[in-house]
Amino acid sequence: MSTSILYHAFGLKGIRHTSTHFKSDAVIFRAEMTDALVHCSRCGCRKATLKGQKTRWFFMSPVGRKKCMLVVDFHRLKCEDCAHLWWPSLPFMVGKHRYVRSFALTVLDLLRFVTIRWVARYLGGGWDLVKEIHKSRLRLLYRKILLHKVRHIGIDEFSIRKGHEYMTVVTDLRTGRILHAVEGKGKEDILPFLRKLARKGKRLEGVAMDMSSAYYHAVREALPHVDIVFDRYHIMALLNQAIEDLRREQQRELDDLGKETLKGNRFLLLRNYEDLKPDRKARLDALLQVNQPLFIIHSMKEQLRLFWDKENWNAARRFLETWCHDARQSGIKQLVKAARTLAGYRTGLLNYFKHPITSAMVEGINNKIKTLKRQA
Repeated sequence: MSTSILYHAFGLKGIRHTSTHFKSDAVIFRAEMTDALVHCSRCGCRKATLKGQKTRWFFMSPVGRKKCMLVVDFHRLKCEDCAHLWWPSLPFMVGKHRYVRSFALTVLDLLRFVTIRWVARYLGGGWDLVKEIHKSRLRLLYRKILLHKVRHIGIDEFSIRKGHEYMTVVTDLRTGRILHAVEGKGKEDILPFLRKLARKGKRLEGVAMDMSSAYYHAVREALPHVDIVFDRYHIMALLNQAIEDLRREQQRELDDLGKETLKGNRFLLLRNYEDLKPDRKARLDALLQVNQPLFIIHSMKEQLRLFWDKENWNAARRFLETWCHDARQSGIKQLVKAARTLAGYRTGLLNYFKHPITSAMVEGINNKIKTLKRQA
């Protein structure tokens, strides 16, 4: 194994290869420092004498399925001009850690696709070593949060355990970075961070969230100048709940034949119409032809989805006013209730056309967190 291969294949500079040893489960490369590292950090002199020695072992990237180790003999040096003593630092070293830089890069590449346990088993470095490298990288990437650059945030919660215990996550919608996470979903849980954001986030313009009264009042108190944008998904969930309430009411009141007609159609009513397969569209059309209340509320739900496609704020305002008027005129109490609710959320709905943001990114991050919890 030549010095040039250590340099070109593993990125190891400042050493000279001396020997290679093969074991059943590993390949061990021995090397020594080159004279190029002789450079006094105090006076710059390149003449030094040896004043001690130590041997260090480093993990390297594997060759095939063989674990690789690097053994380097270090010499403590004494400057001939100023008598300064020092231990040279090799270019491939990562502080005082026991792995070379290329090994750390291999670990980080693998962690994008597999678990820490698998990487540790494959590279032979141990779980703690792999986790140490991972945490070092995370500290480097996320050591400081620059709130003054944040323009739009998303707020959402997810369940952390049974018994109505939740965690609230605040995310920068431009970068996808988690800005804050706290247990609970009440107003007092997120107010401290929102007040901090009010002091430092001078560029903040909009907040995407659901219609939680706790979130709404917390944002209004801490960030009165910021526009609230109610999330599209949660608005549509409101209409789906109205459809479900009507379906259940009919199931309680209809005769056996009517109940049989509704049976097994819940999914069809709640799914977006264009996402249904042809056979399921036919089933849904057959149901809606014989059930006028469901036909009306389902049509109004599908119509509301066009709200977010309007070209500007004024067109969206006219559409929303017309939709709410038609819903109130329908006489279907579930639809009337939904219209009354949306009228109350009017400003948060129309703010979408000032800030076209949703909390979908936060939902995705929360799902990733829940997946990681299950894996752990």
